[in-house]
Amino acid sequence: MKEFLSFALKGNGKRFYENLKVVSEKNKKSPTWMFIDSMFSTLLFGSGYTDYLNYKFYEKSLKERSEYVTIKYGSEFYQKYSPKDKAVNLRIKTNFHKYYSDYTRRQYFIPEFGLEELKKFLDANKVFMIKPADGLAGTDVKKMDISQVETPEKFLEYLKENNMFIEEYIIQDERWGKLCPHSVNTIRAMTRIIDGKPELFYAAARIGNGKAVVDNFHQGGVGVRIDTEKGKLFGNAVSKDLEEVEAHPATGVKFDGFDIPYWEEIKKMVCDAAMVNPEVKVVGWDVAISNKGPLLIEANRRPGFDLVQVLENKGTKYMLEEVKKNSK
Repeated sequence: MKEFLSFALKGNGKRFYENLKVVSEKNKKSPTWMFIDSMFSTLLFGSGYTDYLNYKFYEKSLKERSEYVTIKYGSEFYQKYSPKDKAVNLRIKTNFHKYYSDYTRRQYFIPEFGLEELKKFLDANKVFMIKPADGLAGTDVKKMDISQVETPEKFLEYLKENNMFIEEYIIQDERWGKLCPHSVNTIRAMTRIIDGKPELFYAAARIGNGKAVVDNFHQGGVGVRIDTEKGKLFGNAVSKDLEEVEAHPATGVKFDGFDIPYWEEIKKMVCDAAMVNPEVKVVGWDVAISNKGPLLIEANRRPGFDLVQVLENKGTKYMLEEVKKNSK
């Protein structure tokens, strides 16, 4: 119980309870009962507040809940199979460009390059993306243009002070952009290393909502499953709020059966990239499809399973258990 209380105090219990009240109106279960039930889930399976809501644990049996990658399970798995000290080239975004340049395939600038290199970058890129060197879930990622830069000197200081860097803006493949042309829609391609060999074990598309430049599932976008054999989207899209939609609300394009350009190239690219650092056994690659072909936006050494398990509506712990069984 002490462990649970420590865990619960780190979360926003009051907000969680308010969310349970909303859910209770739909499923006719007491929010107090669900709150107590969530405590048992935390004690038994290491689940957090978001796990309980995202995966609808209030509708799941104990056996079903035991099959999920929860916050605790994921943390323990990644500590062993994606250790921080072995993933410097992945977890630091600017290092990622350096070590994975064969796959990132675009210009970038970090403050260490100096003022003259910044001027060259700005001359070549009138529109670009600005990102934090450390950041999650699309936070603080913005599109900028040269008119917003007062002077290169001041902009360089801003980048230094805020630990930011800039990248070439990706022009999206027109075929892929039909889903939503107002954001760079990406593919989360998840690879694992088993017996020293890489494999793509899951993939989903993340499509923007038509309002933001980022597509991220946590920033208003939707997720759609991918048939990894056929290279097509299948089923309905699902939002972070668990709402399902058959077609994109802004474009009207239907998700199910939509062809993904360059699919075979994407599969090969992420598997090749996985072997750059095979000591990190599981990686979630964010893939964009540009007008010049597929490229990597970034990599996640601790990819969350919320997108996977929400789309599948079941626990997918077995995907990581395969790594445990077959890793030396």
